[in-house]
Amino acid sequence: MTCCGTSVGLIVQNHRDEYLMITRGWWPRGTAPVAGHIKDAHSNAADAAAAEAAEEVGLTIYASREIWSGHLTNLCASPPAVPVAGHHWSLRRATIWSGTVTAAPGETRGAAWYSHKALRAMAERTLAHYRAGGTPATQPHDSLEAVWLRLLVEANEFCFDDTALAEVEKAYSTAPAEYWRG
Repeated sequence: MTCCGTSVGLIVQNHRDEYLMITRGWWPRGTAPVAGHIKDAHSNAADAAAAEAAEEVGLTIYASREIWSGHLTNLCASPPAVPVAGHHWSLRRATIWSGTVTAAPGETRGAAWYSHKALRAMAERTLAHYRAGGTPATQPHDSLEAVWLRLLVEANEFCFDDTALAEVEKAYSTAPAEYWRG
C-alpha cells in the first residue's frame, strides 16, 4: 500500500498546558502528538484528526483548527507517494475535546501528558542522537519523533536554528529498512 502523501498532526493540551503525546509503536521511532494519514480513509484533515485521536488515544475531538500546512519530506512506514515523496501536512490544534486518554496497544507504546519543559528535553535528545551519528532505526523511544521537532517549530512551540532543522530533516527523510505493504 503506497502512502497517500498527506498527514494530519493534532496538538492536544490539557488545562495545565501539558501536551498529549504517544510513544510510537512502529516506524518512525520516538514520541509525538497524535498523527496519521488524511486521504487514505478520510475526506478532510479535521475528520482525520478526530479519527486518529479516537483510534490512538481514545479521545473525542469535537473541534480543531489548522495552525500550519505545508509539505515536508518525511517518510513513513508505507512506500512513498509519487511523484513527490513526503507528506503534505495539516497541523491542527484541538479546541474542544473530551475523554480519558487510553493508549491503543500496538499502535502506541503508551500515551502521557508532557510539560513544555519535558517536550523541549525530548527534542534535545533527538538532536543529540543525530549529532552523535545515530540513525532513525536507533532513535530512542523517549525522544521526539524527528519530524515533530520541525512541526513544533512551525506551531511556534519551539525555536531551533536552521542547522538543527537540517539535521532532523535528514533523519525524517530516511526510509525505513523495510516498507509496510499492508
